[in-house]
Amino acid sequence: MSRRIVIILSFVTAIAASYFAGTYSTKIDATDEITDEVFLEVMDDLMENHYLQPTREMLLAGAVDGMIGSLNDPFTTYFDLEERASYEASFGESYVGIGVTVEFLEKLIVVKAVSKDGPADTAGIRVNDIIAEVDGEDIINLPFYESIGMIIGDVDTEVSIGVIRNGVDGVIYLTMTRKVIPNATVIVDSFIRDEELIGYIKVTTFGDETLNLFLSALADLETDGITGLIIDLRDNGGGHLYTVQNMLNQFLIDDGTPMFSTQHYSQGELITTEYNSNRPEKRHYEIVTLVNENSASASEVFSSAMQEHGGYTVLGTTTYGKGTMQTDMSILATIGDKLHITIGKWFTTDGGWVHYDGGTDGVIPDVVVEKTDIEKAYKVFLFDEEEDIMYDTVDLRVANIQIVLNMMGYDVRTDGYFDSFTRTAILDIQNTNGLTESGNIDGDTLEVINEALGIYQDDLLNDTQLEEAILLFLND
Repeated sequence: MSRRIVIILSFVTAIAASYFAGTYSTKIDATDEITDEVFLEVMDDLMENHYLQPTREMLLAGAVDGMIGSLNDPFTTYFDLEERASYEASFGESYVGIGVTVEFLEKLIVVKAVSKDGPADTAGIRVNDIIAEVDGEDIINLPFYESIGMIIGDVDTEVSIGVIRNGVDGVIYLTMTRKVIPNATVIVDSFIRDEELIGYIKVTTFGDETLNLFLSALADLETDGITGLIIDLRDNGGGHLYTVQNMLNQFLIDDGTPMFSTQHYSQGELITTEYNSNRPEKRHYEIVTLVNENSASASEVFSSAMQEHGGYTVLGTTTYGKGTMQTDMSILATIGDKLHITIGKWFTTDGGWVHYDGGTDGVIPDVVVEKTDIEKAYKVFLFDEEEDIMYDTVDLRVANIQIVLNMMGYDVRTDGYFDSFTRTAILDIQNTNGLTESGNIDGDTLEVINEALGIYQDDLLNDTQLEEAILLFLND
């Protein structure tokens, strides 16, 4: 039976035994001769003699997990039907969930982005929170997509999320209702500066409909008469190879060198493939690609090709560094299960491997521009209605609030000490907004501060990296 392979470039055991008072650890060495007969004998012994009386199904599931775990590859995983559905939903233009983008780090689910006004944002989840519990069940160390499936759920159902946050003791429990979350993979805008019309296309993932949406956006901008184009791949974790290949073909010319290449295994054979452009000439305008530390895989394919093959400028911060590619292979003995498996590597035009383990640790921008402190600032919430952040205390949350206060026009320190100058600023906010003038930071005061931060960060004119990209066109 043939299997259709769709290449995806995206982001994602020791046995201890004791006998009475003595304890020892052992690990099967890869050089040990483990035959099918040995495997079956161990399984039989465990089923017949282990005090937990494991079932055959339990042991087989553990064996599959063990095989995958032995690879030390976080991007290879087993999908059951539900996990597969939650993964595939991420490539659409909407999905059901709570509105967070997460990353799997050291077996922990870390929040990397929160959708504005989504359930998670409204409830108070913020970037860098660790999702530790879902509906009271500990998900730390669970397989990534099993955890994601628990978080996503069905539309209009309630879910309790327990998060661990730096600077806060214990688990914070937040209740929210799952909603249909817009997941527009292409966002288009333009800017007029010094009589120059600069187009802007943000690509959030290389998804199912992204290519057609991108081509439509590009055509509209060119009809408008753009003199430059910014392609924003910040926080884009990757996606389909077909999509990124065809997007690159819109800009890179056929000069005899590949835009990028891949090496992957198929039925045990190593296959090298070069992806060349068929475009006869460049477009008439310059292009800048924006990236950051969360730009991964297909985003790195695109940005490195634009940089090395096209000679276009890449601006931002060094990318994630994921130089491998995955495909989904159907498990024919099941109904709907798949193996999401790393099948090979991809290489840049110049033959570089950007991988974080053994490669170059990402694509290094031509122009490095870091975010400012206010761009990195986050909304602060109080999770105990009786809790206030008190004057004359030191708190990590205060340091963040002080950054926002300075943006709002006050002049305060930013080291987290709630001093008299910070208190004066808080009193002014409370007085101006008709709030109780306690001088301490309560929930109502935070609502005002959070709103000011949101307005600032939502304004593209306050985006330092984007502004630097625009200036590149004006300085040419």
